Amino acid sequence: MPNALENLCAAIAYPDPVPAGATAFQLHVDGGVVAARLMGSRLVLSRAISRQEADLPKLAAYAAGRLLREETVLAWDERAGECILWQECPATASAQQLTRFFETFMGSCDWWLARVADLAAPPVSFPELVIVP
Repeated sequence: MPNALENLCAAIAYPDPVPAGATAFQLHVDGGVVAARLMGSRLVLSRAISRQEADLPKLAAYAAGRLLREETVLAWDERAGECILWQECPATASAQQLTRFFETFMGSCDWWLARVADLAAPPVSFPELVIVP
């Protein structure tokens, strides 16, 4: 009987096979790596969004508002030295729920990655204007 990790990959039609009985697997999606792990009765997805610790306070300013819209959590992984997003769902979720869970997580990743890109962009400077009468 397939576990939640295998069910997730089947539900989203992930092309690479998941080893039977695997409890951790890396999915290569949208130019990045999404780690999927079974942790007890939960399936947890996570993705690194920045390796700059200095970005964390700036990104944390968005976190409270995002928690009202989604279940994705922003965190600093001390061991890996990176800012990550993670989200969990019950391991007993149906294929439809797993698909929705994955789509929601990836949408959240896109939003957060755009914020990280904004932090890396140079500040906009406006030329001084001189108003001539």
